[in-house]
Amino acid sequence: MKSQSVHNVISVRGLAKRYGGVKALNGLDLDLEANKVHAIVGENGAGKSTFMKILSGGVTPDEGSIELMGEKFSSFTVQSASKLGIGIMYQELRLFQHRDVLTNLFPDRELRVGPFIAKKKMAEIAIPVLKSIGLAVDLNQIVGELALSDQQLIELARVLIEKPKLLILDEPTSALNARESKRLLDLVRLLPEQGTTVLYVSHRLDEVFAVAEHITVMRNGSLVFSKPTKDLDIPTVIQGIVGEKTATSIAKKKGSADLYSSAEKVLEVNNLSNGGQVVDISLNVASGEIVGVAGLIGSGADELLETLFGARSKVAGLVKLQGVEKANLSPQNSVRDGVALIPADRKRVGLMMERTVSDNLSHVSVGGFKQGTPLISKSGLATTAVKLVEKFVIKTENVQVRVGNLSGGNQQKVVIGKWLEIGPGLVLLDDPTRGVDIGAKVELFRLVREIAAEGKGILFRSTEISELTTLCDRIVVVKDGVSTREVSGVDDAELIKLINE
Repeated sequence: MKSQSVHNVISVRGLAKRYGGVKALNGLDLDLEANKVHAIVGENGAGKSTFMKILSGGVTPDEGSIELMGEKFSSFTVQSASKLGIGIMYQELRLFQHRDVLTNLFPDRELRVGPFIAKKKMAEIAIPVLKSIGLAVDLNQIVGELALSDQQLIELARVLIEKPKLLILDEPTSALNARESKRLLDLVRLLPEQGTTVLYVSHRLDEVFAVAEHITVMRNGSLVFSKPTKDLDIPTVIQGIVGEKTATSIAKKKGSADLYSSAEKVLEVNNLSNGGQVVDISLNVASGEIVGVAGLIGSGADELLETLFGARSKVAGLVKLQGVEKANLSPQNSVRDGVALIPADRKRVGLMMERTVSDNLSHVSVGGFKQGTPLISKSGLATTAVKLVEKFVIKTENVQVRVGNLSGGNQQKVVIGKWLEIGPGLVLLDDPTRGVDIGAKVELFRLVREIAAEGKGILFRSTEISELTTLCDRIVVVKDGVSTREVSGVDDAELIKLINE
């Protein structure tokens, strides 16, 4: 049955979904105007994923109605949603790693001429789409051999081949560097002109404000507000997301190159090289100072932190900790010298995902609990773990819960907590908010500032420009493994320009 609201590509009324006693969606009413880019933001658990899955046919709502291009439905299946013109690109890749690019672009829908697969015709369809997103790739290449960023663009291409009326993008830049992200955002802006409405879901508010014409904020399964982007700013959106005033927690730091000039230097680096992506980097960090490292993926920024910690070999240059030269860098020596590394990949490197919160919190400082024998006091571990859980406001039922069951933000707090227990003078933070929601980011921002206020020096790398300009006193720009300049007090646009020069 057709209605008159055809100016909206999607309208939902009273949409609800429960999982046990938990309301994932609580009577959602929302309109998505056709041929626009809409963004949905909210913390993990806000209801964004459930809403996306309902629209794409992966989840059946318990209540409510959906109106697509003026026609009413109670629910979709994956197949019916696709046929009706709804396409979705999930954050997790769904590619066949051992198959070629062309096969991945036409999963379960190869074109055929009689019994034969029409590869030539498929290529004729695929090549213009790949070109439109700036991806030059051999259609016969095995997908698993490609870079993760290329794989993510292939995931996008196979959705675009279907020419969807509504395209849902779930964290589409999560595996892309700054240049690739800009290219994708430029493409997204053009899609409405081609008749495709975009629903853009992301934790990255700088991207949301750059690309969306309308922003919807969700919290606890409900709509907080849905407004034109021009009527909003980032603090207002964050307040809507977390449900409380957070301006004081995330206020931009007034960066100053002179503020810590006379303070004790906890780290001094001159002409550092690791024989790989770190070519010639010089910087310093003072006690109580937060120094940012900005650079594109592949610039050597993340390898810098690993080299300073001793996880990568230093082949040239001078490194001083608390004024003392350190010729032999190694993880063991770093722990002894009071250097902590909070790694970017917390699941693979930072945590033992199958072990308990207590086990993880004691992993670095476990030597402090020996009682004259090789055995470790479990009561001592648990007592300290409980104190750390309270100190860092880690949300867990108890310290014996498997750390893999915690949210991303609370997992990151466990990583930070276990390293701060050794009493470091220098903390190396490598993209600490990656994959966590806005509320968790605010808490981590507060935690980082508290660490600095205790007099610890912090070297902070982030892939999010706004985090660097918000938190850091100074920022060192790294390009092609070389520290090219040092800046303070810059805004996002200025820093983006600097790292892309």
